[in-house]
Amino acid sequence: MKRTLFAVMILTFICGMAMAGGGVAPKKHNCPHAKAKKCAGLCPEKMKGVETVNKNTGNGVEITMTAKDEETIAKVQEMALVHYNAKDTMEKNCPGRVEGAEITVTNTGTGVLVAITGTTPEMIKKIQEASAKEHKSASAAKGKKAPAKKAVKKIKKYVCPMNCAKSDKPGKCPKCGMDLVEKK
Repeated sequence: MKRTLFAVMILTFICGMAMAGGGVAPKKHNCPHAKAKKCAGLCPEKMKGVETVNKNTGNGVEITMTAKDEETIAKVQEMALVHYNAKDTMEKNCPGRVEGAEITVTNTGTGVLVAITGTTPEMIKKIQEASAKEHKSASAAKGKKAPAKKAVKKIKKYVCPMNCAKSDKPGKCPKCGMDLVEKK
């Protein structure tokens, strides 16, 4: 586990250096992470073993990514820093790419919390729409189906033919004694 954490830290450092131009000649969208062709393909929300919850807030969105094992937690925390640190590392529809959006990445005990905020109502709306679209496609990519809408059970109503009373159950009118009839 220590080797894996060390390797993730080294790869994150190298990727960060490449993006900053610090001694490594940056090639557009190339990232030294294993099995990756583009940094943009390293969306931490799409990592195996990571559960993502997207929540709209008054000034943008909060994206909470959690994992169950320490190795995945460390990996998602490192990848979130890389992914949200520069627009070049984000998916093309990522809410962090909205012009003027501010991003805060906070590590938690089980993963990471990303807050993407805007300063105008229009910007906030764009951030929330982009996030909804991105997370809908992320769920589809992980093979999850969108939650099915629950069928609403229609409650039958019963009324007195003389309009004396209403009830959820059949029976007799408490005022006139007539049989209640189902309201259609």
